[in-house]
Amino acid sequence: MATSRIATRYSKSLLDLAQSSGTLDMVKYDMDNIVQICAESKELQSLLKNPIVKIEDKKAVLAKVFASADETTRTFISLLADRRREGELANVATNFISSYNEMKGIASATVVTATALTGDALADMKSYVSTLLGKADIDLTNDVDPSIIGGFVIKHEDKLLDKSVSKELREIRKQLIYN
Repeated sequence: MATSRIATRYSKSLLDLAQSSGTLDMVKYDMDNIVQICAESKELQSLLKNPIVKIEDKKAVLAKVFASADETTRTFISLLADRRREGELANVATNFISSYNEMKGIASATVVTATALTGDALADMKSYVSTLLGKADIDLTNDVDPSIIGGFVIKHEDKLLDKSVSKELREIRKQLIYN
């Protein structure tokens, strides 16, 4: 995901502020919520990026949506709005989470399977990804894509490990066509 310098700088500032105030984990939780809410609400994204809507109105909406957030987070969101950077809120939150994970040594990965992984299968996959990446702490997300037929696809940063049945079928098809 491409990110702006603005989002990078603001997320770094928020990380420093949260560390110095001792609210790092609470702010991380809030940033997770912000990413989720912004992803689910296209209306909120449109509102934040709309230059016609007054800043006071945007701040009021943001205050209501994130009323349960930590004081540090609420103050930071208000600061973003005051500086007319509210459209970068989701990017700032995403950058913050990435920086937090890097600081804590947590690797984020996504595993795509044909059916949802649960219980032992998810724990086994987490263990496999942990050894594969050489990290003890893995934040593993499971996406479901029935088109891969079987197997799995692991995505980590810009790396991809495709052990899916659909990939194997494509390889066999290529061999049959070109040989």
